[in-house]
Amino acid sequence: MALMWFCLACTSGVNIFGIAFQVDIGEDAGFAAGIVATAMSLKAIVNGTGRGVIGWLSDLYGRKQCLLHVCAILGLAQFGIIWSAEIKNLPLFLLFSAVSGFGGGAIFPMFAALTADYFGENNNATNYGMVYSSKLVSGLGAGMGAVVVGAWGYNGAFTLAGCISIFAGFVALFLQPPGRPENKRVTPNPRPLGEG
Repeated sequence: MALMWFCLACTSGVNIFGIAFQVDIGEDAGFAAGIVATAMSLKAIVNGTGRGVIGWLSDLYGRKQCLLHVCAILGLAQFGIIWSAEIKNLPLFLLFSAVSGFGGGAIFPMFAALTADYFGENNNATNYGMVYSSKLVSGLGAGMGAVVVGAWGYNGAFTLAGCISIFAGFVALFLQPPGRPENKRVTPNPRPLGEG
């Protein structure tokens, strides 16, 4: 459960950071304030719809597999936002904002479903409450983000956010249901010589 807590803290922190600073980096790139606001509206819409889509995909392809992809998508989207702002390409900025919104929204149903899968339905609300409590820490994403932006600029801050999300995906590789031994190949006992 500690690994789940850590992964959710990282990814939701990146999500909160993006919400706090995507308008600023867009305006810094010279995009009109109204267009940047549209990007944030698009991000919010995709954030909500992404939750349902990723739930459906995880039923088809597995929770952990989808979680790994979501962490990668959220992380790579931060690099896409930097790149599109640097080259001042508005369509790409809107696209990567939407992709970031999808990744940021999809993390929550993934962890809710994984908690039930790994720890069972009994006490699921309590268990997920413990995992979700990581959002108390991730809420610092905006405040800490402001410190990083002040020290390293938008490029440094968004690069760090992207790396954090990708690192969370790496950590998620080690998520395992507790108390279930790995499958081991069983070799049958050899039949003693002389037996028919």
